[in-house]
Amino acid sequence: MNPTTLELPASELKTALTGLSKVISKRTTLPILGHIRVTRSPTGVVTLQATDLDSTVTYRAEQPDHGEPCEFLAPFEPLNKLVKGSKGPVQLIVEAQDKLRFRTAIGSSQMEQAFPTLKPDEFPPIPTVEGKPLAMDATLRDAFREALDCCSEDGSRHVLQHVCLDPRNRDGHYVAATNGRHLYAANSFQFDLKQPVLIPDRPFLHWAKFMEDGVGQLSVKPATKKEMPWLKLQSGPWTLLTKSTDAEFPNWRQVVPAAESSLTMVQLDASAVATLIAGVPKLPGHDEFNRPVRLEVTKDRVIVQAQTKDDTEWTQLTIEGARITGQPINIGLNRDYLLKALRFGLTTWDFTDDRSPMVFSEAGRRMVVMPLGAPKAPEDAQPAPPAATQSSAPNPQPINPPVSESTPPAQPQPTNTMPKETPTIPTETATPETSPVKAVIQHIEQIKETLKGVLKEFAEVMDGLKQLEKEKKASDKEMDSVREKLREIQAVRI
Repeated sequence: MNPTTLELPASELKTALTGLSKVISKRTTLPILGHIRVTRSPTGVVTLQATDLDSTVTYRAEQPDHGEPCEFLAPFEPLNKLVKGSKGPVQLIVEAQDKLRFRTAIGSSQMEQAFPTLKPDEFPPIPTVEGKPLAMDATLRDAFREALDCCSEDGSRHVLQHVCLDPRNRDGHYVAATNGRHLYAANSFQFDLKQPVLIPDRPFLHWAKFMEDGVGQLSVKPATKKEMPWLKLQSGPWTLLTKSTDAEFPNWRQVVPAAESSLTMVQLDASAVATLIAGVPKLPGHDEFNRPVRLEVTKDRVIVQAQTKDDTEWTQLTIEGARITGQPINIGLNRDYLLKALRFGLTTWDFTDDRSPMVFSEAGRRMVVMPLGAPKAPEDAQPAPPAATQSSAPNPQPINPPVSESTPPAQPQPTNTMPKETPTIPTETATPETSPVKAVIQHIEQIKETLKGVLKEFAEVMDGLKQLEKEKKASDKEMDSVREKLREIQAVRI
Protein backbone atom coordinates (compact mmCIF):
# COMPACT_ATOMS: atom_id res chain seq x y z
CA MET A 1 0.00 0.00 0.00
CA ASN A 2 1.41 3.38 -1.02
CA PRO A 3 1.44 5.93 1.83
CA THR A 4 -1.38 8.50 1.77
CA THR A 5 -0.65 11.96 3.17
CA LEU A 6 -3.23 14.41 4.48
CA GLU A 7 -2.20 17.88 5.69
CA LEU A 8 -3.99 20.39 7.94
CA PRO A 9 -2.87 23.71 9.48
CA ALA A 10 -1.90 23.28 13.14
CA SER A 11 -4.10 26.17 14.31
CA GLU A 12 -7.19 24.74 12.62
CA LEU A 13 -6.45 21.24 13.87
CA LYS A 14 -6.15 22.53 17.45
CA THR A 15 -9.62 24.09 17.22
CA ALA A 16 -11.05 20.91 15.70
CA LEU A 17 -9.57 18.66 18.39
CA THR A 18 -10.84 20.96 21.15
CA GLY A 19 -14.39 20.57 19.89
CA LEU A 20 -14.05 16.83 19.29
CA SER A 21 -12.73 16.36 22.83
CA LYS A 22 -16.21 17.24 24.15
CA VAL A 23 -17.45 13.79 23.11
CA ILE A 24 -14.28 11.75 23.73
CA SER A 25 -14.11 10.21 27.18
CA LYS A 26 -10.72 9.78 28.80
CA ARG A 27 -12.03 6.66 30.53
CA THR A 28 -13.66 4.30 28.07
CA THR A 29 -13.76 0.53 27.83
CA LEU A 30 -14.04 0.68 24.03
CA PRO A 31 -10.73 1.63 22.33
CA ILE A 32 -12.57 2.76 19.19
CA LEU A 33 -14.13 5.65 21.16
CA GLY A 34 -10.64 7.05 21.74
CA HIS A 35 -10.12 7.53 18.00
CA ILE A 36 -11.31 10.11 15.49
CA ARG A 37 -12.31 9.28 11.94
CA VAL A 38 -10.60 11.36 9.25
CA THR A 39 -11.95 11.39 5.70
CA ARG A 40 -11.03 13.20 2.48
CA SER A 41 -13.65 13.33 -0.26
CA PRO A 42 -12.93 13.25 -4.02
CA THR A 43 -13.24 17.07 -4.01
CA GLY A 44 -10.67 17.43 -1.21
CA VAL A 45 -13.10 18.20 1.64
CA VAL A 46 -11.58 16.98 4.94
CA THR A 47 -13.82 16.01 7.86
CA LEU A 48 -12.98 14.82 11.36
CA GLN A 49 -15.47 12.89 13.51
CA ALA A 50 -15.63 11.70 17.12
CA THR A 51 -18.38 9.83 18.95
CA ASP A 52 -19.40 8.49 22.34
CA LEU A 53 -22.24 6.42 20.80
CA ASP A 54 -24.93 8.83 22.09
CA SER A 55 -23.48 11.86 20.28
CA THR A 56 -21.27 12.42 17.25
CA VAL A 57 -19.43 15.67 16.47
CA THR A 58 -18.18 16.38 12.95
CA TYR A 59 -15.78 19.15 11.92
CA ARG A 60 -15.38 20.20 8.27
CA ALA A 61 -12.03 21.79 7.42
CA GLU A 62 -12.10 25.31 5.99
CA GLN A 63 -9.73 24.69 3.10
CA PRO A 64 -9.71 21.61 0.84
CA ASP A 65 -6.71 19.28 0.82
CA HIS A 66 -6.50 17.86 -2.68
CA GLY A 67 -5.42 14.28 -3.05
CA GLU A 68 -6.80 10.78 -3.36
CA PRO A 69 -9.94 10.05 -1.33
CA CYS A 70 -9.11 8.35 1.93
CA GLU A 71 -10.56 7.28 5.26
CA PHE A 72 -8.63 6.28 8.37
CA LEU A 73 -8.73 6.42 12.17
CA ALA A 74 -6.31 8.44 14.30
CA PRO A 75 -5.76 7.99 18.06
CA PHE A 76 -6.99 11.19 19.69
CA GLU A 77 -4.65 11.59 22.68
CA PRO A 78 -1.30 11.24 20.83
CA LEU A 79 -2.48 13.56 18.07
CA ASN A 80 -3.78 16.12 20.56
CA LYS A 81 -0.49 16.16 22.48
CA LEU A 82 1.54 16.53 19.29
CA VAL A 83 -0.58 19.41 17.97
CA LYS A 84 -0.35 21.46 21.21
CA GLY A 85 3.28 22.32 20.59
CA SER A 86 3.13 22.46 16.80
CA LYS A 87 3.70 25.65 14.83
CA GLY A 88 3.51 24.49 11.23
CA PRO A 89 1.23 22.21 9.22
CA VAL A 90 0.48 18.73 10.58
CA GLN A 91 0.78 15.79 8.21
CA LEU A 92 -1.10 12.56 8.82
CA ILE A 93 0.55 9.77 6.82
CA VAL A 94 -1.35 6.50 6.38
CA GLU A 95 1.18 3.68 5.87
CA ALA A 96 -1.34 0.85 6.37
CA GLN A 97 -4.86 0.41 7.65
CA ASP A 98 -3.50 -0.14 11.15
CA LYS A 99 -0.42 2.10 11.08
CA LEU A 100 -0.32 5.90 11.09
CA ARG A 101 2.48 8.46 11.25
CA PHE A 102 2.26 12.10 12.44
CA ARG A 103 4.74 14.68 11.17
CA THR A 104 5.02 18.37 12.16
CA ALA A 105 7.46 21.11 13.18
CA ILE A 106 8.17 21.75 16.86
CA GLY A 107 10.03 25.05 16.95
CA SER A 108 12.69 24.83 14.27
CA SER A 109 12.88 21.03 14.34
CA GLN A 110 10.87 18.37 12.56
CA MET A 111 9.10 15.79 14.72
CA GLU A 112 7.74 12.50 13.46
CA GLN A 113 5.92 9.82 15.43
CA ALA A 114 4.31 6.53 14.42
CA PHE A 115 1.26 5.00 16.11
CA PRO A 116 -0.78 1.86 15.70
CA THR A 117 -4.40 2.51 14.89
CA LEU A 118 -7.65 0.65 14.20
CA LYS A 119 -9.33 -0.13 10.91
CA PRO A 120 -11.88 2.45 9.70
CA ASP A 121 -14.70 -0.09 9.40
CA GLU A 122 -14.62 -0.50 13.20
CA PHE A 123 -15.94 3.04 13.70
CA PRO A 124 -19.61 3.03 14.84
CA PRO A 125 -22.20 3.78 12.12
CA ILE A 126 -23.57 7.32 12.15
CA PRO A 127 -27.36 7.82 11.80
CA THR A 128 -28.74 10.19 9.20
CA VAL A 129 -31.14 12.96 10.19
CA GLU A 130 -33.13 14.60 7.44
CA GLY A 131 -36.11 16.90 7.32
CA LYS A 132 -36.91 20.59 7.26
CA PRO A 133 -34.36 22.39 9.49
CA LEU A 134 -35.39 24.90 12.15
CA ALA A 135 -33.39 28.13 12.01
CA MET A 136 -31.61 29.17 15.22
CA ASP A 137 -30.47 32.77 15.67
CA ALA A 138 -28.36 34.46 18.35
CA THR A 139 -31.38 35.20 20.57
CA LEU A 140 -32.45 31.56 20.59
CA ARG A 141 -28.84 30.45 21.07
CA ASP A 142 -28.41 32.64 24.17
CA ALA A 143 -31.73 31.51 25.68
CA PHE A 144 -30.84 27.90 24.92
CA ARG A 145 -27.44 28.16 26.65
CA GLU A 146 -29.01 29.76 29.71
CA ALA A 147 -31.53 26.93 29.81
CA LEU A 148 -28.71 24.36 29.57
CA ASP A 149 -27.23 25.87 32.71
CA CYS A 150 -30.48 25.09 34.55
CA CYS A 151 -30.74 21.39 33.64
CA SER A 152 -30.48 18.71 36.30
CA GLU A 153 -27.21 16.90 36.94
CA ASP A 154 -28.99 13.97 38.59
CA GLY A 155 -28.77 10.94 36.32
CA SER A 156 -31.84 9.38 37.95
CA ARG A 157 -33.97 12.27 36.61
CA HIS A 158 -33.16 11.74 32.96
CA VAL A 159 -35.89 13.89 31.43
CA LEU A 160 -34.71 16.91 33.47
CA GLN A 161 -31.32 16.65 31.74
CA HIS A 162 -32.92 18.11 28.61
CA VAL A 163 -33.93 21.55 27.34
CA CYS A 164 -37.50 21.66 26.04
CA LEU A 165 -38.44 23.61 22.91
CA ASP A 166 -42.15 23.95 23.62
CA PRO A 167 -44.44 25.06 20.74
CA ARG A 168 -47.75 24.36 22.52
CA ASN A 169 -48.55 27.99 23.38
CA ARG A 170 -50.08 29.82 20.41
CA ASP A 171 -49.08 33.26 21.72
CA GLY A 172 -45.40 32.40 21.83
CA HIS A 173 -43.19 29.34 21.96
CA TYR A 174 -40.85 28.67 24.87
CA VAL A 175 -37.41 27.40 25.76
CA ALA A 176 -37.65 25.74 29.19
CA ALA A 177 -35.43 23.75 31.54
CA THR A 178 -35.45 22.79 35.22
CA ASN A 179 -33.57 20.74 37.78
CA GLY A 180 -36.58 20.47 40.11
CA ARG A 181 -35.49 23.34 42.35
CA HIS A 182 -35.34 26.20 39.89
CA LEU A 183 -36.83 26.66 36.43
CA TYR A 184 -35.84 28.73 33.39
CA ALA A 185 -38.30 29.81 30.69
CA ALA A 186 -37.87 32.19 27.75
CA ASN A 187 -40.68 33.02 25.31
CA SER A 188 -41.37 35.10 22.18
CA PHE A 189 -40.08 32.40 19.81
CA GLN A 190 -41.87 30.78 16.89
CA PHE A 191 -40.75 27.21 16.22
CA ASP A 192 -41.84 25.31 13.14
CA LEU A 193 -42.53 22.28 15.33
CA LYS A 194 -45.71 20.29 15.96
CA GLN A 195 -44.57 18.67 19.20
CA PRO A 196 -42.08 19.64 21.94
CA VAL A 197 -38.48 18.72 21.20
CA LEU A 198 -36.10 17.76 24.03
CA ILE A 199 -32.43 18.60 23.46
CA PRO A 200 -30.08 16.74 25.83
CA ASP A 201 -27.52 18.61 27.90
CA ARG A 202 -24.25 17.73 26.14
CA PRO A 203 -20.83 19.27 26.96
CA PHE A 204 -20.37 20.23 23.30
CA LEU A 205 -23.43 22.51 23.43
CA HIS A 206 -21.82 24.57 26.22
CA TRP A 207 -18.72 25.20 24.09
CA ALA A 208 -18.48 28.87 23.07
CA LYS A 209 -17.09 28.06 19.58
CA PHE A 210 -20.28 26.24 18.60
CA MET A 211 -22.78 28.69 17.08
CA GLU A 212 -20.21 31.41 17.70
CA ASP A 213 -21.79 33.62 15.04
CA GLY A 214 -25.33 32.91 16.27
CA VAL A 215 -26.46 31.15 13.10
CA GLY A 216 -27.49 27.50 13.23
CA GLN A 217 -30.06 24.90 12.24
CA LEU A 218 -31.88 22.12 14.08
CA SER A 219 -33.26 19.01 12.35
CA VAL A 220 -35.30 16.29 14.07
CA LYS A 221 -35.62 12.58 13.31
CA PRO A 222 -38.77 11.39 15.15
CA ALA A 223 -38.77 8.34 17.37
CA THR A 224 -39.69 4.95 15.95
CA LYS A 225 -40.63 1.65 17.57
CA LYS A 226 -36.99 0.58 17.44
CA GLU A 227 -35.07 3.72 18.39
CA MET A 228 -35.24 7.05 20.18
CA PRO A 229 -35.44 10.37 18.32
CA TRP A 230 -32.23 11.87 16.95
CA LEU A 231 -31.33 15.54 16.57
CA LYS A 232 -28.90 17.30 14.24
CA LEU A 233 -27.57 20.75 15.10
CA GLN A 234 -25.41 22.52 12.52
CA SER A 235 -23.48 25.75 12.69
CA GLY A 236 -20.55 26.77 10.51
CA PRO A 237 -18.09 23.87 10.17
CA TRP A 238 -19.65 21.96 13.10
CA THR A 239 -22.39 19.33 13.18
CA LEU A 240 -23.70 17.57 16.28
CA LEU A 241 -25.78 14.41 15.99
CA THR A 242 -27.24 13.38 19.34
CA LYS A 243 -29.80 10.98 20.70
CA SER A 244 -32.83 12.53 22.43
CA THR A 245 -35.67 10.99 24.45
CA ASP A 246 -39.35 10.38 23.85
CA ALA A 247 -40.21 10.97 27.52
CA GLU A 248 -42.68 13.71 28.38
CA PHE A 249 -41.27 16.91 29.84
CA PRO A 250 -42.94 18.07 33.11
CA ASN A 251 -45.74 20.62 32.96
CA TRP A 252 -43.45 23.50 33.84
CA ARG A 253 -46.10 26.24 33.41
CA GLN A 254 -47.94 25.23 36.56
CA VAL A 255 -45.09 26.40 38.79
CA VAL A 256 -44.83 29.90 37.27
CA PRO A 257 -46.73 32.34 39.51
CA ALA A 258 -49.27 34.61 37.83
CA ALA A 259 -48.08 38.18 37.31
CA GLU A 260 -50.97 39.58 39.36
CA SER A 261 -49.94 37.49 42.39
CA SER A 262 -46.81 39.59 42.95
CA LEU A 263 -47.00 41.69 46.13
CA THR A 264 -43.42 42.98 46.06
CA MET A 265 -41.25 43.99 43.10
CA VAL A 266 -37.55 44.90 43.04
CA GLN A 267 -35.87 46.43 39.98
CA LEU A 268 -32.07 46.69 40.04
CA ASP A 269 -29.82 49.08 38.15
CA ALA A 270 -26.38 48.21 36.78
CA SER A 271 -24.48 49.32 39.91
CA ALA A 272 -26.69 47.18 42.17
CA VAL A 273 -26.13 44.14 39.96
CA ALA A 274 -22.36 44.68 39.98
CA THR A 275 -22.36 44.99 43.78
CA LEU A 276 -24.33 41.77 44.20
CA ILE A 277 -22.16 39.77 41.79
CA ALA A 278 -19.00 40.94 43.56
CA GLY A 279 -20.31 40.79 47.14
CA VAL A 280 -22.53 37.70 47.45
CA PRO A 281 -19.70 35.14 46.88
CA LYS A 282 -17.80 36.75 49.78
CA LEU A 283 -20.60 36.28 52.31
CA PRO A 284 -20.10 33.55 54.94
CA GLY A 285 -21.98 30.28 54.85
CA HIS A 286 -20.98 29.19 51.34
CA ASP A 287 -20.15 25.74 52.74
CA GLU A 288 -23.50 25.38 54.48
CA PHE A 289 -26.26 23.05 53.29
CA ASN A 290 -28.18 24.75 50.43
CA ARG A 291 -25.68 27.69 50.54
CA PRO A 292 -28.35 30.02 51.97
CA VAL A 293 -28.59 33.80 52.04
CA ARG A 294 -31.43 35.93 53.40
CA LEU A 295 -32.95 38.68 51.27
CA GLU A 296 -34.48 41.44 53.35
CA VAL A 297 -36.44 43.85 51.17
CA THR A 298 -37.41 47.09 52.90
CA LYS A 299 -39.12 50.18 51.49
CA ASP A 300 -35.92 51.70 50.10
CA ARG A 301 -33.17 49.07 49.94
CA VAL A 302 -32.25 45.40 49.63
CA ILE A 303 -30.09 43.76 52.27
CA VAL A 304 -28.43 40.40 51.63
CA GLN A 305 -27.47 38.58 54.84
CA ALA A 306 -25.65 35.34 55.61
CA GLN A 307 -24.03 33.53 58.49
CA THR A 308 -22.48 30.20 59.40
CA LYS A 309 -23.81 27.86 62.07
CA ASP A 310 -21.22 29.16 64.52
CA ASP A 311 -21.88 32.86 63.90
CA THR A 312 -23.89 34.87 66.45
CA GLU A 313 -24.41 37.81 64.10
CA TRP A 314 -25.39 38.18 60.48
CA THR A 315 -22.95 39.51 57.88
CA GLN A 316 -24.88 41.80 55.60
CA LEU A 317 -24.46 43.44 52.21
CA THR A 318 -26.59 46.57 51.66
CA ILE A 319 -27.62 47.23 48.07
CA GLU A 320 -28.40 50.74 46.91
CA GLY A 321 -29.84 51.51 43.50
CA ALA A 322 -32.92 49.31 43.77
CA ARG A 323 -36.42 50.52 42.94
CA ILE A 324 -38.88 48.79 45.27
CA THR A 325 -42.66 48.66 45.13
CA GLY A 326 -45.00 46.73 47.39
CA GLN A 327 -44.63 45.27 50.86
CA PRO A 328 -41.42 44.52 52.77
CA ILE A 329 -40.44 40.85 52.69
CA ASN A 330 -37.86 38.55 54.22
CA ILE A 331 -36.98 35.39 52.28
CA GLY A 332 -34.26 32.73 52.22
CA LEU A 333 -32.61 31.69 48.95
CA ASN A 334 -29.81 29.54 47.59
CA ARG A 335 -27.06 32.01 46.65
CA ASP A 336 -26.08 30.02 43.56
CA TYR A 337 -29.48 30.64 42.00
CA LEU A 338 -29.35 34.32 42.93
CA LEU A 339 -25.96 34.72 41.22
CA LYS A 340 -27.09 32.73 38.20
CA ALA A 341 -30.09 35.03 37.69
CA LEU A 342 -27.81 38.06 37.91
CA ARG A 343 -25.39 36.61 35.35
CA PHE A 344 -28.35 36.04 33.03
CA GLY A 345 -29.26 39.72 33.35
CA LEU A 346 -32.58 39.05 35.14
CA THR A 347 -32.82 42.29 37.12
CA THR A 348 -36.53 42.35 38.04
CA TRP A 349 -37.55 40.34 41.10
CA ASP A 350 -41.13 39.45 42.01
CA PHE A 351 -42.20 38.07 45.40
CA THR A 352 -45.54 36.71 46.56
CA ASP A 353 -44.57 35.60 50.08
CA ASP A 354 -41.66 33.91 51.83
CA ARG A 355 -42.79 30.39 50.86
CA SER A 356 -43.92 30.90 47.25
CA PRO A 357 -41.60 30.75 44.24
CA MET A 358 -39.58 33.87 43.55
CA VAL A 359 -39.42 35.08 39.94
CA PHE A 360 -36.39 36.73 38.31
CA SER A 361 -37.28 38.21 34.92
CA GLU A 362 -36.19 40.46 32.07
CA ALA A 363 -37.47 40.87 28.48
CA GLY A 364 -39.42 37.62 28.16
CA ARG A 365 -36.94 35.52 30.14
CA ARG A 366 -37.78 34.19 33.59
CA MET A 367 -36.15 32.08 36.24
CA VAL A 368 -38.43 30.69 38.95
CA VAL A 369 -36.69 29.70 42.19
CA MET A 370 -38.14 27.87 45.17
CA PRO A 371 -37.18 29.72 48.38
CA LEU A 372 -35.62 28.22 51.48
CA GLY A 373 -38.08 30.01 53.74
CA ALA A 374 -37.44 33.12 55.83
CA PRO A 375 -34.39 32.51 58.05
CA LYS A 376 -34.73 34.13 61.47
CA ALA A 377 -32.09 36.25 63.10
CA PRO A 378 -30.10 34.55 65.91
CA GLU A 379 -31.99 36.40 68.66
CA ASP A 380 -35.31 35.03 67.37
CA ALA A 381 -34.17 31.46 66.88
CA GLN A 382 -35.16 28.55 69.10
CA PRO A 383 -32.57 26.79 71.27
CA ALA A 384 -31.01 23.80 69.55
CA PRO A 385 -32.96 20.56 70.17
CA PRO A 386 -31.36 17.73 72.14
CA ALA A 387 -28.85 15.63 70.22
CA ALA A 388 -31.22 12.65 70.14
CA THR A 389 -33.79 14.63 68.14
CA GLN A 390 -31.60 16.70 65.82
CA SER A 391 -31.98 14.25 62.94
CA SER A 392 -35.76 14.51 62.86
CA ALA A 393 -37.53 16.14 59.90
CA PRO A 394 -38.13 19.91 60.05
CA ASN A 395 -41.53 21.04 61.27
CA PRO A 396 -43.48 22.05 58.16
CA GLN A 397 -45.80 24.50 59.91
CA PRO A 398 -46.06 27.92 58.23
CA ILE A 399 -43.40 30.45 59.17
CA ASN A 400 -44.59 33.55 61.02
CA PRO A 401 -44.13 36.78 59.08
CA PRO A 402 -41.32 39.14 60.17
CA VAL A 403 -42.19 41.36 63.11
CA SER A 404 -40.89 44.80 63.98
CA GLU A 405 -38.82 45.49 67.05
CA SER A 406 -41.77 47.17 68.78
CA THR A 407 -44.00 44.12 68.37
CA PRO A 408 -43.51 41.16 70.72
CA PRO A 409 -42.36 38.17 68.68
CA ALA A 410 -44.82 35.37 68.12
CA GLN A 411 -44.17 31.79 69.08
CA PRO A 412 -40.92 31.01 67.16
CA GLN A 413 -41.03 28.31 64.51
CA PRO A 414 -38.17 26.33 62.97
CA THR A 415 -36.82 27.56 59.65
CA ASN A 416 -38.42 25.82 56.70
CA THR A 417 -35.31 24.72 54.84
CA MET A 418 -35.67 22.78 51.66
CA PRO A 419 -34.06 19.30 51.37
CA LYS A 420 -31.26 19.09 48.86
CA GLU A 421 -33.15 17.27 46.11
CA THR A 422 -36.76 18.11 46.94
CA PRO A 423 -38.45 18.92 43.62
CA THR A 424 -40.44 22.12 43.26
CA ILE A 425 -42.91 20.63 40.81
CA PRO A 426 -45.63 21.11 41.96
CA THR A 427 -45.06 24.01 44.32
CA GLU A 428 -47.84 23.59 46.87
CA THR A 429 -46.63 24.58 50.33
CA ALA A 430 -45.82 21.83 52.78
CA THR A 431 -48.50 20.51 55.14
CA PRO A 432 -48.14 18.43 58.28
CA GLU A 433 -49.22 15.32 56.35
CA THR A 434 -46.20 15.61 54.02
CA SER A 435 -43.54 15.85 56.73
CA PRO A 436 -42.86 12.05 56.83
CA VAL A 437 -42.31 12.14 53.06
CA LYS A 438 -39.81 14.96 53.46
CA ALA A 439 -38.06 13.02 56.22
CA VAL A 440 -37.81 9.92 53.97
CA ILE A 441 -36.48 11.97 51.04
CA GLN A 442 -33.89 13.61 53.27
CA HIS A 443 -32.90 10.21 54.64
CA ILE A 444 -32.55 8.80 51.11
CA GLU A 445 -30.26 11.69 50.16
CA GLN A 446 -28.10 10.99 53.21
CA ILE A 447 -27.92 7.31 52.22
CA LYS A 448 -26.94 8.28 48.65
CA GLU A 449 -24.10 10.47 49.93
CA THR A 450 -22.95 7.67 52.26
CA LEU A 451 -23.00 5.14 49.41
CA LYS A 452 -20.94 7.48 47.25
CA GLY A 453 -18.30 7.57 49.96
CA VAL A 454 -18.40 3.79 50.37
CA LEU A 455 -18.03 3.24 46.62
CA LYS A 456 -15.09 5.60 46.55
CA GLU A 457 -13.41 3.66 49.38
CA PHE A 458 -14.13 0.38 47.56
CA ALA A 459 -12.43 1.79 44.46
CA GLU A 460 -9.38 2.77 46.52
CA VAL A 461 -9.25 -0.70 48.08
CA MET A 462 -9.50 -2.32 44.63
CA ASP A 463 -6.66 -0.15 43.38
CA GLY A 464 -4.60 -1.26 46.37
CA LEU A 465 -5.41 -4.93 45.75
CA LYS A 466 -4.45 -4.59 42.09
CA GLN A 467 -1.13 -3.06 43.11
CA LEU A 468 -0.53 -5.87 45.61
CA GLU A 469 -1.37 -8.42 42.91
CA LYS A 470 1.19 -6.83 40.58
CA GLU A 471 3.83 -6.86 43.33
CA LYS A 472 2.99 -10.47 44.18
CA LYS A 473 3.37 -11.52 40.55
CA ALA A 474 6.72 -9.73 40.36
CA SER A 475 7.83 -11.38 43.62
CA ASP A 476 6.73 -14.84 42.43
CA LYS A 477 8.60 -14.30 39.21
CA GLU A 478 11.76 -13.39 41.13
CA MET A 479 11.35 -16.45 43.39
CA ASP A 480 10.93 -18.72 40.36
CA SER A 481 14.13 -17.25 38.95
CA VAL A 482 15.97 -17.88 42.25
CA ARG A 483 14.71 -21.47 42.39
CA GLU A 484 15.84 -22.06 38.82
CA LYS A 485 19.32 -20.75 39.67
CA LEU A 486 19.46 -23.00 42.73
CA ARG A 487 18.56 -26.01 40.61
CA GLU A 488 21.33 -25.11 38.18
CA ILE A 489 23.83 -24.80 41.05
CA GLN A 490 22.72 -28.11 42.54
CA ALA A 491 23.18 -29.81 39.18
CA VAL A 492 26.83 -28.69 38.97
CA ARG A 493 29.19 -31.56 39.80
CA ILE A 494 32.79 -30.97 40.86
